[in-house]
Amino acid sequence: MGQTCQKSCLRHQDCSGKRRCLCDGLCGLSCITPSRTCPWPIQLIHAEVRLKGESHHFRDEMMVSCRPGFKMSNGRNATRSHCRGDRKWSPTPACQEVFCPPPREIENGHLVAVEKPRYQASEVIYYLCKRNFYLDGSNRVVCQKNGSWSEIPACRGRCKIPVQRSRIVYQGKKLWIGEVPEGEVQHLEEVTFFCRSQNQSCSYQVVSRCFDGHLPLPNCYREPTWVQYTIFPKKLVSEIPSC
Repeated sequence: MGQTCQKSCLRHQDCSGKRRCLCDGLCGLSCITPSRTCPWPIQLIHAEVRLKGESHHFRDEMMVSCRPGFKMSNGRNATRSHCRGDRKWSPTPACQEVFCPPPREIENGHLVAVEKPRYQASEVIYYLCKRNFYLDGSNRVVCQKNGSWSEIPACRGRCKIPVQRSRIVYQGKKLWIGEVPEGEVQHLEEVTFFCRSQNQSCSYQVVSRCFDGHLPLPNCYREPTWVQYTIFPKKLVSEIPSC
């Protein structure tokens, strides 16, 4: 909206009546009546407005804020507008509806959603994981009012227990590796390994946690040899007294 400029001036004496030589935005120094008011209240599409002070005279300001689900074309949610000498409020960017871009695919998972170029605020999509993968996060993802998606989950892999000749503690039970189904544990599940004390006289336990396909072995752990495992199983670290 173009601004209608008032008579230009250099000093108050250049103006008549109650007018004063005041700066009027892009118009520069102009003859303005300070008590001039701009329309109030006003309504803007998809926006809320409030005065910064108690009046709406020349140079007074109002705050313009977009309603939830809308944003200004410059990317901001709010801005200021001031009362001009032509008794109009300075223009502000229009509030436009916010959309989310197409959601991304996730590794080892599937996106369940209607395919389209953009999604409205509050629209919901879903994610599923492939077989034997664990969904880390919510399967329900929402287009938020700021134009971004809520947190997208990840599909985490199971962990292969990286030993063959040991006894471990899994789900509260002391088991040989062959007793664990497929020799694998789920993401975030814990496996307890047995380590030998420095003087070799007793054992202690160290817990390791599966994270997305990787189960780290404790630094103290030593896998028995085939001879130790087959011929002397009662002397394995998991079978000797605890420290």
